[in-house]
Amino acid sequence: MRKFTLSLMHAFLPAGGRNALPGKRGVSRALLGLSLGMALTPLAGAATSAQQQLLEQVRLGEATHREDLVRQSLYRLELIDPNDPQVIAARFRYLLRQGDSDGAQKLLDRLAQLAPESTAYQSSRTAMLLSTPQGRQSLQEARLLATTGHTEQAIASYDKLFKGYPPEGELAVEYWTTVAKLPARRHEAINQLQKINAVSPGNNALQNALAQLLFASGRRDEGFAVLKQMAKSSTGRSAASAIWYQQIKDLPVSDASVKALQDYLTQFSEGDSLSAARAQLSEQQKQLADPAFRARSQGIAAVNAGEGGKAIAQLQQAVSARQDDSEAVGALGQAYSQRGDRARAVAQFEKALAMAPHSSSRDKWESLLKVNRYWLLIQQGDAALKANNLAQAERFYQQARAVDNTDSYAVLGLGDVAMARKDNAAAERYYQQTLRMDSGNTNAVRGLANLYRQQSPQKAAAFIASLSASQRRSIDDIERSLENYRLAQQAETLESEGKWAQAAELHRRRLALDPGSVWVTYRLSRDLWQAGQHAQADAQMRSLAQQKPNDPGQVYAYGLYLSGSDRDRAALAHLNTLPTSQWNSNIQELAGRLQSNQVLESANRLRDSGKEREAEALLRQQPPSTRIALTLADWAQQRGDNAAARAAYDAVLAREPGNVDAMLGRVEIDIAQGDNAAARAQLAALPASQITSINMQRRVALAQLQLGDITAAARTFNRITPQAKAQPPSMESAMVLRDAAAFQAQTGEPQRALETYKDAMVAAAITPVRPQDNDTFTRLTRNDEKDDWLKRGVRSDAAELYRQQDLNVTLAHDYWGSSGTGGYSDLKAHTTMLQVDAPWSDGRAFFRTDMVNMDVGRFSTDADGKYDNNWGTCTLEKCSGHRSQADTGASVAVGWQNETWRWDIGTTPMGFNVVDVVGGVSYSDDIGPLGYTLNAHRRPISSSLLAFGGQKDASSNTGTKWGGRAGQRRRRQSQL
Repeated sequence: MRKFTLSLMHAFLPAGGRNALPGKRGVSRALLGLSLGMALTPLAGAATSAQQQLLEQVRLGEATHREDLVRQSLYRLELIDPNDPQVIAARFRYLLRQGDSDGAQKLLDRLAQLAPESTAYQSSRTAMLLSTPQGRQSLQEARLLATTGHTEQAIASYDKLFKGYPPEGELAVEYWTTVAKLPARRHEAINQLQKINAVSPGNNALQNALAQLLFASGRRDEGFAVLKQMAKSSTGRSAASAIWYQQIKDLPVSDASVKALQDYLTQFSEGDSLSAARAQLSEQQKQLADPAFRARSQGIAAVNAGEGGKAIAQLQQAVSARQDDSEAVGALGQAYSQRGDRARAVAQFEKALAMAPHSSSRDKWESLLKVNRYWLLIQQGDAALKANNLAQAERFYQQARAVDNTDSYAVLGLGDVAMARKDNAAAERYYQQTLRMDSGNTNAVRGLANLYRQQSPQKAAAFIASLSASQRRSIDDIERSLENYRLAQQAETLESEGKWAQAAELHRRRLALDPGSVWVTYRLSRDLWQAGQHAQADAQMRSLAQQKPNDPGQVYAYGLYLSGSDRDRAALAHLNTLPTSQWNSNIQELAGRLQSNQVLESANRLRDSGKEREAEALLRQQPPSTRIALTLADWAQQRGDNAAARAAYDAVLAREPGNVDAMLGRVEIDIAQGDNAAARAQLAALPASQITSINMQRRVALAQLQLGDITAAARTFNRITPQAKAQPPSMESAMVLRDAAAFQAQTGEPQRALETYKDAMVAAAITPVRPQDNDTFTRLTRNDEKDDWLKRGVRSDAAELYRQQDLNVTLAHDYWGSSGTGGYSDLKAHTTMLQVDAPWSDGRAFFRTDMVNMDVGRFSTDADGKYDNNWGTCTLEKCSGHRSQADTGASVAVGWQNETWRWDIGTTPMGFNVVDVVGGVSYSDDIGPLGYTLNAHRRPISSSLLAFGGQKDASSNTGTKWGGRAGQRRRRQSQL
């Protein structure tokens, strides 16, 4: 029929190319051919279906050794499609079975030409090889290996023989049944046997083997489906019945076992097992009619299904009904075990073993008893460890180790105990032993990672790098945490250097490791703000607020961020987006501080405008507040009203005895009043644990300095200076750096002080970037009319120190004089001064020289050329000659000065008639609010030539030199 159909289609369809029929006639013929082809398409599909059925009949005939069925089917197949590779392969196998090797070889050659890559050709070639003596010998060897249990060697021999293409039929079943003996390849073998079964229905040997494999693999439903196929065959029904009953006869009595027996009896109507099945069904139905037995059976069934938690009540009912039922007692122990109730499980297993020491379930009960004892001890150890009862926890873990020394969790527990004791060496040994016992114990991996992280991040990172991929995945949170820590440290270093943009990029990477982290987002935004990227900084915090609108941590961090950028009103408004009932202590404290800031801001404006009384009145109108009280005390202290300041500090301490601000205030008042002993005592009494802010520590350092404890002050400043550098710009950090710079300058480290002033400029918001050269630095020391008091102070202090460190050369000329009598008091003087001063220690040293010329004119003479002015011996006897009086000379001097000491030594001008040594020394200090200066000096009197350089009597008389007086004086100055 198929040939006829194709011939009809060929006859009616037009030929292509030049042979196509032209015109309407050709179109008509084409349409007619198409219509016939469409009409005959179902016939072609039917032919294909018939061909498949015939191929299945061939395989059925081969499986049942019915060659007549094979011949008939092949005849029909060859009429349908003689060139089909499967049809040729089937004819090849038939000839081979008939002993016609020559005919089979011809078909194999034909198949090689038609479909050389087909499975049909490859398996046929294998079959031809097996028909040779050598092939049969190799097959026998493979079978012998399989029979004697050498499965892997047998499969290797089969593979060598088949070259990946086992022949169809019994040999394929034989091969895959052998492969199924390897647990690792059982699933693959079952799938291949299922494929063969799908195209070879009725192969009882195949179905028998497949069903057994499915049942052995726990695939019961699929196994019963194969048995149903076998039951359809008269030759396979008996075997199917036997296998089926074998699978259900030992099921525990339950509704499920009754249904299984009923299904079996429905499926089979005859066979050796039917009577036994009927009797078993009747017996089970009677048993299940008893409520106690039903409870027992249902409980045991639930336990076997792993649902012991649901079976406890039923099994308790069964045990109550029959207290000698050891199986029910053992099942109850299993139920407790599955629920995790180790203590009750242990009790039930011990009871079951005591009741039936020779039970067939003894081995199972003993095994479960050991397991539950072990895990009970582990649980008890964990509970003791959690309660910090380390000795008891260690005992439990040691007992568990004695019960089962092959499991790793007891050793792990000992490691946890050692870790809790901070015995790192023992903890490391136990954790490493745990991993040797079980490399998959992620708790041990975590324990070692945490241990090494405590020792150093680098050691933890090296350990993590040595782990397998699965072990690393189990502690990916620790690995992320280490990376986060590393990036945070790098960011902190960059922040301390003022490299805000680079620090922000590191925080972006941290945020990728921990998306949505409130405090990483806060630090990122803070650094972006400091880098001048205000829009990006605000966007980060807004995004966080959108992600976590009701998170108190977010609300607090956002408020802190806004207040840190001088947006107190916006900060307070954001805090109020969260209901006050959800405020934590941090939010409450921040809200209070922001509200106080607004009041204090108003008060400070009043005070700065000279209205301190009004400012105080405003603060006193507010609810009692420690912050306001401390502010009032500070104002009193600044205006010198130490009594009022002390009273305010005492009032604060009466309410808050441990208030460090007030205690520090009293120390400062004692120092101001000169009571250093009291100041030292109070300073020593300050609780170090509460001096947390860098501003408090700054005040402590200043107090130590004023009390003369330079070493302690240096330690304090060295501790807080790096902290201040790491913080964003603020008044607090700027004051710390300003005072630290002043201290460094005072203690002989001027260059270090200049570097600290550069940091103070950043902290005071004078500049966003630390000055890197002298030109920039000196430009930043210039005053700006918009500066507040702190900026002005930082600029002026830095400028003064910078000038002190310069090498200065000063050249000046001065003309001076006084009118008088020519010859001795008509003075005209010229002084040219050259001074070089440079830094030395914590002050400045100088060298100075003065070139001085003094001329007092000429004496008036009489007609004889003599003069008798009131000068020298001329009053006794008129003088002649040397009418003019003048001196020229150069003086030299060296000296040094700082804030406390000042000294110098030098000469009067050398070349004068009289040369003398002059100099002085002075000392300045404070006594409480009183400043004083003590000095002693010997200075020349320069009001006249006689006093400064001396003069010479007329040579006509005595020619004597006299004059050149120096004044000696000791003086004390004091000032408030």
